[in-house]
Amino acid sequence: MKLREIILLALAAGFLVIWIAEYQRTTFGDSYWLLMLFLGFLLAFQYVRTKRIEQEKAISPTAKQPVERRKKKK
Repeated sequence: MKLREIILLALAAGFLVIWIAEYQRTTFGDSYWLLMLFLGFLLAFQYVRTKRIEQEKAISPTAKQPVERRKKKK
């Protein structure tokens, strides 16, 4: 997991916790924006993660071979 993904996931978790605390204090309508921020960061995390996985799959097999050889030597 890359740093960007960790930050997005931490922000999503943080807004979820804040939303729960705020929902207990106020009404759903007043805390709705925090829930939307949570969902926004969660979807951004999924988008960035999927994009990274697709880029890793796009690497040609000839470029992967030296990397795999180095991993086997260790």
